[in-house]
Amino acid sequence: MELSTYIDLIQDRLTAYFDIYRPFEYHEKSFDLYAKSDMRNERYFASKKIKVYAIENKEHVFIQFIKTPSLKVVDDFWETMVKAAEELPEPHEEHMSTIINGVLVTPNGVDAEIQRTVEKMKYEKSFLFGLKGWVYIRLAVVDLAAETLVHNKRGKEVRELYSPGKPVNL
Repeated sequence: MELSTYIDLIQDRLTAYFDIYRPFEYHEKSFDLYAKSDMRNERYFASKKIKVYAIENKEHVFIQFIKTPSLKVVDDFWETMVKAAEELPEPHEEHMSTIINGVLVTPNGVDAEIQRTVEKMKYEKSFLFGLKGWVYIRLAVVDLAAETLVHNKRGKEVRELYSPGKPVNL
């Protein structure tokens, strides 16, 4: 599968719920696709003037193409995702969650060392013991040639979404 085909596929999957930006710059790094979703849910009692509660969920997707995967490239990408996890959440009493999705796309295979490293990467942070929400990072590395996906533990939640080979019913 070609990069442009994969990016179009992911854009089609995300369009209903996300605002899409192609290309995108963040911290002087170029991304092939950035997507942002802001959801807000509120519950009322009797009328909209009497709000019982409100929650906000935000999700950010960063997709970057790399020709040759290496540990240095993966570590640099991870550091950018950690910066995003520290800067993008806006904790307040109605904030529930902010999720950062980082996807590296490569036309070449992913070696065993990179696979082990990606699977071990983890970032989770709560604000005021979770009362003002939390943030975590999902990381995935997509091999277009083999149409496979390597991900961290949280990345399992979106394995089908970013998989190049499986059709997804969203």
